[in-house]
Amino acid sequence: MNLIKKSVKKWAAMMVVAALGMASVSAADGDPDVKQEVRNVAAVKLLKERKDVSLLYVKGLVCPSCAIGIRVKVGKLPFVDSTRYKRGIDMDTKTQLLTIALLPGAKANVGELDKAITNAGYEPAEWYSLENGKLKATAFASAKKSK
Repeated sequence: MNLIKKSVKKWAAMMVVAALGMASVSAADGDPDVKQEVRNVAAVKLLKERKDVSLLYVKGLVCPSCAIGIRVKVGKLPFVDSTRYKRGIDMDTKTQLLTIALLPGAKANVGELDKAITNAGYEPAEWYSLENGKLKATAFASAKKSK
């Protein structure tokens, strides 16, 4: 009887820990249906605040663990400044925006970014730039093919 009580207590404790873990993950999750207008406002703000970066919209970026595979793949690219952010990558799961720190004077290679993000299991959708103070969104080649 004592063994059964101990087993039930262990099972109950594991369920509580699992439930708490799920609650904290869902609280940190981003919004997979974030409106384009919200993303655009955030993109303009980030591009005005940060220098030497490339800013991307990546579909499926909804939790902090999404960053792991992307950091591994994108952080190895030759134009990424891995000393900034975490391995050169900063993510905002609320807007699904990925900020990539660039080495001074370097330009992002969009084809390499597309391939690295796709190989990490995510779908790169657009990259952003400011032209004359206005946001310009350009679709990745892989995003154009999937439409």
